[in-house]
Amino acid sequence: MKKVGGIGATIGFLLLGVAVTAWGSPQSSSGSSPQGQPTPASSVSASKSAASSASAPERAPDHGEAYYHFVLARRYEELAGIGNRSDLVERAVAEYKAAIAADPDSLFLRTQLAELYYRVSRVGDAIHEAEAVLQANPDQVDAHRLRASIYLHSLGENGASSSEATLHKAIEQFEAVTRLDPKDVDSFIALGRLYRLTNQNAKAEETFKKALGADPGSKASLSYLAQLYLDQGQYSDAIDTLEKIPASDRDPATLVMLGQAYMDSRDYGQAVAAYQQALAQDPDNQELERYYAEALMASGKTQDARAQLQKILKADPNDGATLLRLGHLDRIEGQFDQARQELEKARTILRDNPEAIYELVLLEEAVGNDDKAISLIQGLLKQTEKAGGQYTVNEASNRAAFLERLGSIYRAQEKYDQALGVFRQIVALGPPQVAHGEALVIETLRLEHQPDQAMKEAEAAVAQYPKDRQLLMLRATLLGDRGRVDEALAILKGLLTGGPSDFEVLLATAELNSQAKRFPEAQAAVEKALSLSTKVEDQENARFLLGSIYERQKRYDLAEAEFKKVLATDPLNGQASNYLGYMLADRGVRLEESVQYIQQALKTDPNNGAYLDSLGWAYLKMHRPDLAEAPLEKAGRLISDDPTVLEHLGNLHLELGKVHLAEQEWERALQQWPSALGSDFDAEAAARLQKQLDDLKMRIAKGKPADAETKP
Repeated sequence: MKKVGGIGATIGFLLLGVAVTAWGSPQSSSGSSPQGQPTPASSVSASKSAASSASAPERAPDHGEAYYHFVLARRYEELAGIGNRSDLVERAVAEYKAAIAADPDSLFLRTQLAELYYRVSRVGDAIHEAEAVLQANPDQVDAHRLRASIYLHSLGENGASSSEATLHKAIEQFEAVTRLDPKDVDSFIALGRLYRLTNQNAKAEETFKKALGADPGSKASLSYLAQLYLDQGQYSDAIDTLEKIPASDRDPATLVMLGQAYMDSRDYGQAVAAYQQALAQDPDNQELERYYAEALMASGKTQDARAQLQKILKADPNDGATLLRLGHLDRIEGQFDQARQELEKARTILRDNPEAIYELVLLEEAVGNDDKAISLIQGLLKQTEKAGGQYTVNEASNRAAFLERLGSIYRAQEKYDQALGVFRQIVALGPPQVAHGEALVIETLRLEHQPDQAMKEAEAAVAQYPKDRQLLMLRATLLGDRGRVDEALAILKGLLTGGPSDFEVLLATAELNSQAKRFPEAQAAVEKALSLSTKVEDQENARFLLGSIYERQKRYDLAEAEFKKVLATDPLNGQASNYLGYMLADRGVRLEESVQYIQQALKTDPNNGAYLDSLGWAYLKMHRPDLAEAPLEKAGRLISDDPTVLEHLGNLHLELGKVHLAEQEWERALQQWPSALGSDFDAEAAARLQKQLDDLKMRIAKGKPADAETKP
C-alpha cells in the first residue's frame, strides 16, 4: 500500500477504497452551497468553536471576504498539487485561516482545512480541526468521514501493530457516517470490512446489504458480500450473490471467486467455465492457470489438467504451487514415487506450506505409511496452533480438516479411543465446526460397535442442533441399524423440502430402504435424487448407489451398466471399479476382467482393505490360493472385524488345507456378523456359512478332509 509522501501525491492510498475530497473538488456538505462554496450565515450552523484554528474578534461574519480567501486557498491547493511545493501549502493554510476568521461559524471551511491537513500528512492538525467541527455540530458528516479515513489510514500504515483502539475508532466514525449519509456506499463497504476484521460477521453481512440497498448494482458490495459467504461456507449464497454481477462486468477477480464457490459446492463443470472466462481476459496469469487445472482435475479431465500444469512448469520449473497440484494429480492416479518427488520439492520451495504438508500426509496414508502420516499431521497441527484457541473462521475450518484426517487414520487402525479424542478437538473449535465434529464422534462410536453410546451422543447432539441435517440423517442411520426403519424414514421425510437440497436426504432414504430390502422404494428414491442434480459428482454417487441396489436384487446387467456409467465420467473412481470387479468375481464370471477392475481400484488406494479382499476373492475363484493369500491376509489385518473378509480368509485356509484355521475364521465371522455395519453378510449368508462350518467340524471329527463342496 502506497503511503502519501509528497504534496502532489495521489490519495488512492486509503485502505478499503475510501476517499476524501480530491484536489480542487470540494464535497458538498452542511455549511456549503451546492457548488461547495461558503453560504450566507442564515444557512450555516451558527455554533461557535472554542478550538478554531484562526482566532478572530467578535464581529459579524463577512461572507464576501470569507469567499475571497476560500477561492485563494483552493487555488493554492491546486498549485501545490501541480508543483509539489510545500510553501504553497502553507499559503493555502493561511488563506483557509483567513476565511475562517472572516466567517468563524462556517463548519465547511474548517472541514476543508482539516482535509488539507490530512492530505499533507499533518494528521494531528487534521484531527484537531475535525474534532472542533464535531464539537460545534456532532452531525457534520464530512468531519466524521475525515476522521474515519484518518483512522483507516493509520490501520493501513501500521498493519498488525495497529491498536485495537484505532480499529474501534474507525468503526465508530464509519457508523456515524453511514447513519448520517445512508447513500454513502463506500463507507458502508469500509464499515463492513472492518466488522469482518473484528469477526462481527452478522454485522458485516447486514452492512454490505445496506450498501446494496443504496446501490443495488454495486460490484464492490456484491463481491465483498460474496467473499463473506465463501469464508463462512455458504457457497450457494456466494454463487447467488456473484451471479447478480452482469456477465459483462465480471473481471478475473470476480470470476475466480465464482469459480472457487463452484468448486466448494462441487459443481466442477461450472468452475471450469468460470476459470476459462477469467483466462480469456488474463491469459498469462499463472495463478489463474493453476485454478483452471485444479477445476479440470476435479471434473475428471485429468489429462487436460496435466497438460495445463506441465505448461506452467515448462515456463517456471520452480513454481511451487504448480508442483503441489501436479503432485496431487500423480497421487490420485497412483504414481506415488513421482508424486513424492514433486511434493517434497514443493514443500521446500513453499517453505513448509501447510497445503504441501497435507498433501504429503495423504500420500503417506495412501501408500500405507501411517506412522509417517501421523507424524506429519501432528507437526502441521502444532505449526498452525494459535494461543488460546483463537482461530478465524478459515483457520478453524482448516484445523478441523487436519484433525479429521488424523482421527480418520486412527479410526482406520481401529484405535477408536485416540480417534474419539481427536474428533472431540473439532467440537472444541466451536461453531460452525461443532455439529460436524459431533457427527464424527457418533460415527466412530458406531464403527466401534457401541450402538447405545452412539445413540446417546446423537440424541444429545440433535437436542443441541435440532436443525442440523447431517446429525439428523446420522440419527436416522442409527435407528436403521436397530431395525427401526420406519422411524428412521420418518426423520428423513421430515427433512425434505421439495428442492435441490433434498439430494442427500433421498440418497440416505435409498440406503435405508436397500438395507431393509425394500428395493422398489430404494430405487425410486435414487431416481428422484438423480432428477434433482446435474453435478457430475452427485450423479456418480447416485448411480453408484443405484448399481448396488440392482446388484442386491441380482439384476447384474443393470448394476454393471450403472457402475460403467460412473467409470465413464470418472475412470479413477475406485469404489465403482472395486464393486464391479467384486460383483463379477463373486459370480465366478469373467474373472480375468474382474481382476483388472479391482487392480485399477488398488492402483490409487493400495491399502484399502475392501479392495484387497475383493482381489483375494477373485483369485480364490480362479483357484489361485497362492495369489489370493497375500491380499486376503492383508485385508484381514486392515479390517479385522468384517464377517465377509473373515469368511474369505476361512475359504483361503480351507483351499490351502489348513482346516483348523478355516474353522477359526468362520467362527469369528459368525460372531461378528450380528453387529456388522453396511455389510452384505446378512442372516441368509450367516445361515449358509453356519452349515458349511457344521459340515467342516463333522468332517474334522471324523478325521476326513474337507471336500470340494466346502470350497469357493
